[in-house]
Amino acid sequence: MSYRRHRPNIHFARSLRSDQAPARARSRASARARSLRSDRAKWVFGCYVTTELWLELGRYVATERSTRLVAA
Repeated sequence: MSYRRHRPNIHFARSLRSDQAPARARSRASARARSLRSDRAKWVFGCYVTTELWLELGRYVATERSTRLVAA
């Protein structure tokens, strides 16, 4: 009997672990992408943007100034 026959197949074990690594990396990347997408604005109304799902006046942020002047 040779020493090689009783030795565990290290290359096979490594290949099994490396097959799982890309799947884990993909799931981490998709989780990161989901979190980045959730940071985006939810609704846009004219020159106002709200970042919350529930629309409240206190959560509006002006994105541009009005260029119209009102005559007094």
